[in-house]
Amino acid sequence: MSQKVDTYLIKWYGPFSSKDDLKVWEDSRSEVFNLYVIQAIQDDDNQYYCGMAYRQSVGKRMKNHDHCIHDFEYDDTVVMIWIGTIANLNAKEYDVRICENIITSTLAKQTVGEDNLLNRTNKKPPVNDVFIINEWWKANGDELQRRTQGSVPTVIPEVMEYYSETQCLYGAYKLKALSEW
Repeated sequence: MSQKVDTYLIKWYGPFSSKDDLKVWEDSRSEVFNLYVIQAIQDDDNQYYCGMAYRQSVGKRMKNHDHCIHDFEYDDTVVMIWIGTIANLNAKEYDVRICENIITSTLAKQTVGEDNLLNRTNKKPPVNDVFIINEWWKANGDELQRRTQGSVPTVIPEVMEYYSETQCLYGAYKLKALSEW
């Protein structure tokens, strides 16, 4: 059993329909957003991209000339972008990379398949056990209650667990109340 456990609470906000809308919203916030998931829908086909922005904001990262968001800007593709902040700690680059790795692995292996995932950054598994809790929020700060089938909040589990000893990845898509306190 590994000695160390990495635990993360990611608060996701969205969906944003363009990188420009996202940048304006992000610039108005005090949080540091390090993660993003793009869903591109064209002709009932969903593609997903999970990325990180550590040394720059998510909005600035998407303005880079080589970013995949530009592949969806000139046709009839519907784009929905969610951005995330690691809310339980002051995230270092290691933390952001681990979260991106687990989310990308989850999307590729459990949810959408390698063909519908545009990035494949996972070369080796984490060395520690990893626990991620995902919370979903609208851009106005309200908690997301209703989720559309195939949307990012339905394809990324609310809880993800990676056990380094067995190299197994687990997830629970929708937590439900066991009882009231």
